[in-house]
Amino acid sequence: MSAAADGRWNIRKGYCMSEKTFNRSLAALIFVISLIVYVMTMAATTSFWDSGEFIATSYILGIPHSPGTPLYVLVGRVFCLLPFAVSVAQKVNLLSAFSAALGILMVYLVIGQVIRFMYGAGKTALERFIRYAGPVAGSFFLMFSDTYWTNASESEVYALSTFVMGLCTLLALRWLKNPSCEISASEKEEIVQSAGKAEGSRLIEGLIEKKKDHSRNIILLIVYLLSLGIGFHLGTVMVYGGIFLMLFIVKEKVFSNFELLVFTFGFGAIVADMTIHKHSGLTVVLLIIFAILVMWTTMSKSRFVLSASLLVLLGISVHLFLLIRSHWDPELDMVDPENWRALYAHLRREQYPPINVMVRKSSVLFQVGQFARYFREQFRLAGDLFLGPLNLGKASIVIPVTLGLYGIVTNFVRDRRTWILNFTNLAINTLGLIILLNFSDQEPRERDYFYGPGFYFFAIFIGIGATAFLMMMLDYAREKGRVLKQAIVPAGILLIILSVIPAGYQWHKHDRSNNYLPRDYAYNMLASLEPDAILVTNGDNDTYPLWYIQNVEKYRTDVRVMNRMLLNTPWYIKQIRDNYPKVPITLTDQQIDGLRPVRSSVDGSIIWVYTRMLDHVIKNVSWKQPIYFGVTVPSEVWQRYSDYLEMEGMVRRLVPVKGRFMVSDFMMARNMGEIYSWRGVLTDEGLTDDSVYKPEDVIKMYQNYSVAAMQLAVDAANANDFPGAVRWGEMAFNISPSFSWGKKEMGFYYIRNGQQDKAIEYYNKLIKMEPGNGDYWVGIAAAYESSGRIDLSLSTLLEGAAAAPDNKDVFKHGFQVAALLGKREDAVFFVKKWVERHPSDREFISLYENIDRVLYEEFGVGADPDSAGER
Repeated sequence: MSAAADGRWNIRKGYCMSEKTFNRSLAALIFVISLIVYVMTMAATTSFWDSGEFIATSYILGIPHSPGTPLYVLVGRVFCLLPFAVSVAQKVNLLSAFSAALGILMVYLVIGQVIRFMYGAGKTALERFIRYAGPVAGSFFLMFSDTYWTNASESEVYALSTFVMGLCTLLALRWLKNPSCEISASEKEEIVQSAGKAEGSRLIEGLIEKKKDHSRNIILLIVYLLSLGIGFHLGTVMVYGGIFLMLFIVKEKVFSNFELLVFTFGFGAIVADMTIHKHSGLTVVLLIIFAILVMWTTMSKSRFVLSASLLVLLGISVHLFLLIRSHWDPELDMVDPENWRALYAHLRREQYPPINVMVRKSSVLFQVGQFARYFREQFRLAGDLFLGPLNLGKASIVIPVTLGLYGIVTNFVRDRRTWILNFTNLAINTLGLIILLNFSDQEPRERDYFYGPGFYFFAIFIGIGATAFLMMMLDYAREKGRVLKQAIVPAGILLIILSVIPAGYQWHKHDRSNNYLPRDYAYNMLASLEPDAILVTNGDNDTYPLWYIQNVEKYRTDVRVMNRMLLNTPWYIKQIRDNYPKVPITLTDQQIDGLRPVRSSVDGSIIWVYTRMLDHVIKNVSWKQPIYFGVTVPSEVWQRYSDYLEMEGMVRRLVPVKGRFMVSDFMMARNMGEIYSWRGVLTDEGLTDDSVYKPEDVIKMYQNYSVAAMQLAVDAANANDFPGAVRWGEMAFNISPSFSWGKKEMGFYYIRNGQQDKAIEYYNKLIKMEPGNGDYWVGIAAAYESSGRIDLSLSTLLEGAAAAPDNKDVFKHGFQVAALLGKREDAVFFVKKWVERHPSDREFISLYENIDRVLYEEFGVGADPDSAGER
């Protein structure tokens, strides 16, 4: 018998590898490649949003925001203890990289299992090649996809959650191999021949019972993993929908559909209580009904529902960590779940608005479009490459999407059981989440990470589609001849190459190995503060990096970070009152619990709890401690104190001097020039550093630095310090090239600093980007004029009048330059053209009616109109 026939591959003469060994080796290789990629690109330290909180809570065994994710904290703590010569942040980031690599491994194995259900085992080397090419391509497409790679590179819950979903899917497919626990006729015959008829019958019965136990245990393991996975992220259970339907449609199995429905009813009630409905009474009723059904099935001599239910309780019992740990008052103790009621509120996310799928926060069309935009970015092969009006980069997504859609169709045609498993989970985690999550059109950040599991399951269909495409080629080749058959291997290799190409496009975007922006943002906010300061922050993005640097790096632990959004909650007010560094709050627990928003007696507006608490703290501090507001805090928070706030850079300091729009030039210049770190923002030469990718939300945050630098430029210009104005202005635009405030003024700073050629170059660059902006035409004309090239100034303004016909300054300045040059026709042109387009402008109408007098009296152009009249 040949090696190919008995499932062994000739690698080289004298050595054979079994198909099972080859499959495991290839799976291990894919895992290692993905792990290397993710470790190479994982964040050097914390990231914005939740990452800083998760690193900090993992390090100190703290309690993060609802619903607490206790298992993530515990596993994160284990990774903190790894004996690696890297930082704590990198160790926790490694947890995501490792989990994401395991998730890729699961995708490879899941695709392989589905293909075996669809096509059976490969009988020839070519068929086996096809069965491996598809899983490899699907794995690589996912490996280098946008959202999945992002989740792999930072401390977040999504990589771990997705891995558990993939593992449970794989276990469900393993169960599907023999759900009825049958023993083949050949196995029975072999047992009878070796042990005799009587003993053989007993052994066969024992083997069947063993298989039944194994089959049942696989499902119980899935139940336990999903329940445990809630401790990573509640979304982990979303994979149960596909598993349930697959189990339900399989007729022959070791438990009944009634038992499956009973368990699903109870499991669903628990999950719904954490997400959709917030009525505890309804949950109690549902659980009582469930308990009755469990007892009924148990008395019917079936322990499947009881076992599964106990495993659910065991899995979610990890949340007791929150109750136990909170009693030790860790520095980060969100919601303070020290009692059962607080723990219950934490698990149900009661501090957030409840989910209401019936009241849409924005149109369904917008929400579907938002998802479509995220989806288009997942599997792009290249960036923007234009061929005429066609963007080849965006169009390149057609290849993986076509493969995925073809995979959905062929999977449906060839094996409905595996199709219903994967397609249901795809639908739930895409369309289902669009309906459930109900995102508004005013979200504070991009929400693509919520759809990560949906992209995960679509990648599975990409791999299935790639295999199905190659199998279609093989079937066609068997009919049409050998030539096409020889193209199958190159086609498979091409598909694998295409799946790797996105790495080039996505690498810079996802390489965070030198990204210190979030960490340094926190450092910069704290570095300039006076000792024992109170720093008021706004929300997650400006608070979590501060929590990280204080709790992990132990930097500026004397500063109390006071989050204004959390100031609406009693538990947080009590914590900052009682825990070091303490905030002077004199309210009792009972008074704090009774705090509610009130309506102003002056204008009827709502005064929120956080506003009342800020007033209370400021009054009690009484200038004994410095109080700062981060620049990320919105104006409605600090507006009531605006007459006593002085800008110092990234913070506004409360001062005992009244004024308007106060700026401490000395402190701001010191902070910007000497204190702040500019890694990834400015090079050593002070130029823009593009080595680190900056998403839109980070660009917006860093424009706060540009505001501070431009304010220094304006103040320097007002003091006639134009070298200083140029220096600070250039810094503002090098920090944020898209920064808009002060663009026009920057050119005038160059002019006043004697850098006319630099001003001309600067304005020409702006005009190329915004030819219709008349301010830039005026600016470049002023640069020519100040350098003595007045003729060029006039020709520039004539050109600007055509490009910016609604900018009054262009026409006004054009008239003046033409008059200075004694060119009456050009001067009349500017006035006439403006009046024709703006016939209601009384200033220019008056000028047009008296233009000869104005030209003669103010510029000495032409003859005296009155004298001409007398003659």
